[in-house]
Amino acid sequence: MDQNYIAPTAALKKLKKARSLPQTVYLYGATGYGKTELVRQYLSGRRYTYLSCEELPWEDGALPAEEPGRQNRRVVVIDDLHRLKSEELRREILALEEREDIWLILISRSPLPAWLMPQHIKSVFVVISEKDLRMGRSEIAAYLESRGIAYTEEDMRLLEVTAEGNAYILHHVALRMKEGLSPGSELHAEIWDAFAVYLENVVLVRWDSDLLEFLMQVSVVDEFTLELAEMISGNLHVTALLERAAEAGNFMTQEDGVYRLRPVLIQALRNRALKLYGRERVQDFKYNAALYYEMHDEVVPALKLFEECGKTERIKNLLIRNARMNPGNGHYYELRRYYFNLDEREIADSPVLMAGMSMLCSMLMDGEKSEYWYEKLKAYAANAKGGIRREAQSRLAYLDIGLPHRGSRDVLAVMKNIPALLFDKGNCLPEFSVTSNLPSTMNGGKDFCHWSPDDTKLAKTVGPLVERVLGRYGQGLVKAALGESQYEKGGDDYTVMALLTRAQMETEQGGTMEIAFAAVGVRIRLAMLKGERQAARELLASFEQSAKQNRAVQLLPNIQALKCRMELWEGNLDGVERWMKTAPDEDVEFCSLERYRYLTKVRCYLANGEYMKAQALLEKLRYYAEQTNRPYVRMETGLLSAITKERAGGPWQDELAAVLREAESYRFLRLITEEGAAVWPLLQREKKAMQSAGTLDKDWLRRVLDEAAEVSRRYPLYLKKRAAASTDFGGTALTILRLQADGLSVNQIAQRLELKPDNVKYHIKENYRKLSADNKADALLAARSLGLI
Repeated sequence: MDQNYIAPTAALKKLKKARSLPQTVYLYGATGYGKTELVRQYLSGRRYTYLSCEELPWEDGALPAEEPGRQNRRVVVIDDLHRLKSEELRREILALEEREDIWLILISRSPLPAWLMPQHIKSVFVVISEKDLRMGRSEIAAYLESRGIAYTEEDMRLLEVTAEGNAYILHHVALRMKEGLSPGSELHAEIWDAFAVYLENVVLVRWDSDLLEFLMQVSVVDEFTLELAEMISGNLHVTALLERAAEAGNFMTQEDGVYRLRPVLIQALRNRALKLYGRERVQDFKYNAALYYEMHDEVVPALKLFEECGKTERIKNLLIRNARMNPGNGHYYELRRYYFNLDEREIADSPVLMAGMSMLCSMLMDGEKSEYWYEKLKAYAANAKGGIRREAQSRLAYLDIGLPHRGSRDVLAVMKNIPALLFDKGNCLPEFSVTSNLPSTMNGGKDFCHWSPDDTKLAKTVGPLVERVLGRYGQGLVKAALGESQYEKGGDDYTVMALLTRAQMETEQGGTMEIAFAAVGVRIRLAMLKGERQAARELLASFEQSAKQNRAVQLLPNIQALKCRMELWEGNLDGVERWMKTAPDEDVEFCSLERYRYLTKVRCYLANGEYMKAQALLEKLRYYAEQTNRPYVRMETGLLSAITKERAGGPWQDELAAVLREAESYRFLRLITEEGAAVWPLLQREKKAMQSAGTLDKDWLRRVLDEAAEVSRRYPLYLKKRAAASTDFGGTALTILRLQADGLSVNQIAQRLELKPDNVKYHIKENYRKLSADNKADALLAARSLGLI
């Protein structure tokens, strides 16, 4: 280890604490985190016994004999404890730990092993974890300066992210920076490869051969379960091997039964496997993994591995299987490369593939190509016979209802013809997604805004037909859609809640989780609107658990996005920041199925003050709404665009007016009022002009203004930049804020604090500025939400 190594403050504090008590230290971390060097630096100038389990057997008398009554404890350091297999030596170390004349420091690559756990519970070790050993910003800076290396702020940012606080990696980065290179993707790749080579040639060779073979075999995948590991390796002792792997080093994590190896270790294992097994044998392991994924309907990883194995027929079969699924459950977008690589004749031989291509092209907003494949399928159906003809006809009916680029205007007419076309002839509609996994039926797979004005009438007259046509995929749909429509128009809360709750119960009788999510999503919106935050959180947590139990994993991304929207309402930008790390990147590719998450991301951009990014994404969403004739998305993007432009200092009035006119034509309230504190400043500024113009229904406008103001007061931090923390307020400022909350006037506060009224007014003004508030009510609400009062 480099002598310039800078010991992390957190680890040093724990060592000093353990020494003063004194308590046994258990220190662990993966290769390169400076475990041994930290202890050497701390103990420099002191006498201590150092033993390594890499150098067994130890000489006789290596462990110090007991000295009863000794005043100063002898220091014993035992390194590489993960290599210790001897039961006898383990017993000796346990005995050593109990001695009052010894201060024991144990160093390992793995977390506390099972054989040490009872002693840890009894004696309470001071545990120094890998997290404590990671070099932070200050240590990295001090290390570079000690080596005489100049660096920029961007260099430091990159090192913090890419080096992961690993001293070994930082040492090699420093050497290359000394030669004139700068931190970046090229240098990171070089150091990464060098570290993988080091692991392969120094660390892996010390593992037991059976453990190394097993890990090389499972390294063909990025993560695995016990069952998958057994399928890949053919080994029936996977559980025992994983227990040994956990004790061999801190390189494996496990969450919900899924195991993951560190990426750099995977690279080292794959390099060694290729040398040891050869390409064909490695492909056998990949094929085993692909078969497992295929059996478990995990199409994307299966296709990737079949492609790497060269199994072309398997690829085609999987693409057909995927095309039988609706876009919400299938993987059309992720697999588009595979579909487009198919020969046109191969596609034309399968009605399922032709329907899949028509749907995929429509999702990609290529209406012309979508209609090309639709016509191909139509011609195929005209000439086909028997079961193949029925398959083609059912696919055509499915496309008539579901093609995104066709909008929803003709859906009702199509549905009226389906019973005669399909059911009377013994056919059935393929798997269908009404919501595309969004928490909405009106703005889900299709936009049904134009049904809203006659929602109650349509529910009674057309509802039974819709549920019959869609079968289990439409169970609970009518009540969910009616409840959502009533909610959007500001209908009676109890009526809305009753409809949504009944819809959810109907889905539990053989329906789908997608419709249940739509009902739950609107229930959560209603609860949040009314200020029932805890009820909303509990409802979402319960549904998320249910989705996981029912393996409705396709809903989880939008569940997390809904959770983020709740964080936005409450002004919790830490939660927003966490979600943004998982959000789809619209600059890499725009996927229409991600529209709910994109619209969530726009709001995150607004909360972070990133107006150019927000507007760029809004323009993409606006184009999508125009291409697919989706009024709701058009209104939502228009409203958010007006908010963005107002904040950025651009013209926004016309855009807001257009959104209000369209929303009023449907009698929608909540589309606007849910934006509360974000839209209220715009409405305030245009209030008189809108009232005097008389172009909007007066009663509707009054309700919009009243409810938007109420929501703004309830959630004053919505879409606002990070508000102040308690550290931003001096003692006097906080006291004044709390006295205001108690109802005291400026003069009363001045008298109590022995200040001039002008001084009190100054503090109040500064408090409002820090809290992003315009008045006392908003300031106190913001302060309460931050725990300041």
